[in-house]
This record gives sequence, structure tokens and C-alpha cells, in this order.
Amino acid sequence: MTEGDLEKPWRDTYKRLIALDQGWEKERFRKAAIADLHRFLTERCAHVPHLGDLVRLVRETMTRQDLFAMIVPCERELKRVKVTDVEILSHDLTEVQVEHPRMGVTVIADNFRSAINVGTLFRVSDCFGIEEAILCGYTPDPSDGRAKAAALGAENWVPWSRVPRTLDAVRAVQARGIPVIALETVEGAPTLEAWQWQFPCAIALGSERFGLDADVVQACDGVMRIPMYGRKNSLNVVMAFTLVAHAARQAFQASLNKE
Repeated sequence: MTEGDLEKPWRDTYKRLIALDQGWEKERFRKAAIADLHRFLTERCAHVPHLGDLVRLVRETMTRQDLFAMIVPCERELKRVKVTDVEILSHDLTEVQVEHPRMGVTVIADNFRSAINVGTLFRVSDCFGIEEAILCGYTPDPSDGRAKAAALGAENWVPWSRVPRTLDAVRAVQARGIPVIALETVEGAPTLEAWQWQFPCAIALGSERFGLDADVVQACDGVMRIPMYGRKNSLNVVMAFTLVAHAARQAFQASLNKE
């Protein structure tokens, strides 16, 4: 298949997306255009790398944000911006890579709704040497197209498993002799700065909307909080995990230096 053959499906998809955006406020048109877009992507674009993945966003209840999330990659493809983060990272890697030890931290993800958050969770986990990830509830798999795009390949390097109930995941980790720490905004809980790290350990992360269930927090061996100083009083769950993973890595590196 030539470059021109690959470009045409992207161009045709882009035209449909722009037309949908322009007529978005017209309900009858919007429904018909969404149905046509879904049919087009399913029947004619499933073989096109990355373009076929966009069909996941096309549904009757899709939002304007979903629409914009499809327009951007089309624009990039048509402008020939083909160098991805993965390609840049691969290019920058030296021939001999230093293997840093994993720090014996397990992350438990409880009912993440966003596939992008899942992908970013894996990217952060790889960066800081997380031992493994356990996905619970309706948390998307890293095989999800949007998760893979955010993970940049990190899902291939961080071992992961799935446990349906978060409480069962906590107890299974504890049965291996590993304490589980809940990251929650519990009044009076030790702050991240004051936390006394011990390895191995596990970090339980709740969904952004509901946090961790009370029975999960109660089952954990400790609770850690990140102090907030603004009006919103909250962080994206993976942003919060990034702060925790960085702090854990600093403590782990310090323990290695003492040996």
C-alpha cells in the first residue's frame, strides 16, 4: 500500500469530522453523521494503522470532546507529523542501557474510568521502577488503544494483572507479606513528606470520582495523604501517583546508598 493509499482514509475521515463539528448543534444531522462515521471507520478504515482505533470514540452518546480527540490525530497525520514520542525516545536511547533495580512497590488501581489515566499510570510506573500494577473493577486494560497511546510502550515493561474486586487485591498483596498504603484525603493521616517508607509495599489508588471505598481504606495497613492548599483540593489521580512514586524512589535510592 502506497503512502497515498494510506493518506486517503485519513483525509476522508477528517472531512467527516469537520462536517460533524460544523453541524454539531443540529441533532438530526449529528446522529446521522455519527452513524455514517462509525460505518466508514468500521468498514473502510479498520486496516489503517491507528485510524481504526478511533472507532472506539464513535458512539451515539459521544461528546464534543470525543470529536476533538479524533480531529487532532487526523490533523497531525495529514500534516505529516509522524515522529511520535516512542520514536523520539527510541532514537535517544544509547546502545547500552543501565538497568536500574525495581523498588518493590506495587500499585493497585481501583476503578479507573479513563484509559488515558491507565496508560499514563504505566508510563509513570516504568519511569520510577514500580514492581507491578494490579488493575481492579472496570479499569481499562493497557491494551485499550487510548491507554497504549498514553503508555508509549511502558505496558510492555511493567508486569500487570487483573483482580475484579479491589478489596481482594489488597488482601492478596497482604497475604504475600506486603503492606498496602491507601492514598486518600483522610484527615489526620500522615502526609507524603512525613511518610516513613519501607520496601516492599503497595499503593492503593482510588478513582477520581469516588476515591477508595471505606472498606478498602480500612483494610489497608496505612493511609497517606498529599496536603492541598488550593480551592479545588484535588489532583488528577495519576498526577498524585507521580508525586508518590517520585518520593518512594528517592527513599529507595537513599536506602541503597546506605548499604
